[in-house]
Amino acid sequence: MRHLSRLVAVTAVLSLTVPAYAEGLEIVDANVKLLEAGDTVAVSKIPDGIYLRSTNDPDDVIWERLPEYRVHVGPAPAVHESVDLRVDYDDEGQYVFLTFARTAERFYVRMRWRDETADTVTRSNRFRDAVAVQFSLGDDETSYVMGDGPGAPVNIWYWRSDQGDIQSLAAGGPGSTTTLEDQPVSGDAMYLDKRGNDANEWTVVMSREISTEGDYQVSFEQDIVPMAFALWQGANDERDGLKRVSDGWILVDLSGG
Repeated sequence: MRHLSRLVAVTAVLSLTVPAYAEGLEIVDANVKLLEAGDTVAVSKIPDGIYLRSTNDPDDVIWERLPEYRVHVGPAPAVHESVDLRVDYDDEGQYVFLTFARTAERFYVRMRWRDETADTVTRSNRFRDAVAVQFSLGDDETSYVMGDGPGAPVNIWYWRSDQGDIQSLAAGGPGSTTTLEDQPVSGDAMYLDKRGNDANEWTVVMSREISTEGDYQVSFEQDIVPMAFALWQGANDERDGLKRVSDGWILVDLSGG
């Protein structure tokens, strides 16, 4: 009953349409807008007094009341010959479903994607699932493929299924990924297992306080933040540079918050 009351309260405050689930790459759900490179999307404002059950709860009822979008991720451009030999450029890729939100104090990105198996270990012949969000520390002229060198770096939030935390990284070009001294990002994940059904999926929420200190941490005190996304499917032997990525920057607008 408490959960129902909370659902009614959130619905009344946010007054937003609940998005339907898309059924995979072959079926396009018109209720879940496709974002493409260069598109601008507004961050949803969670009103004061509305709280998630925990800081990064991926299954909180509030996510059902916020707009959801989707972005296509396909084979990443190979930056090394050893990776190029393994890339399947005929892979049609898949969608990652996205929700962008903020409170007065915190920025959130929620991601979910179809995954028939939960791969949570790395061994000689097995690889873990993972997902990353990349932020340009400049503008959308910076390369979405790990930045353009030390003068045009990127900040990356990286989740991997064999760890419970989110790493905040920086990169100034392929092969330069560095773990930052300050780690202000937190997150949580959930795997929905429908016993082999192709609707199995991961959901990951990452968040950080709007204001933070430290080198190479993205600023949320600007109007537009360019964001890109990467996905690793362990069952497909994806790891390191062998991954799926979005094609260019999505421009996330925080000015209305």
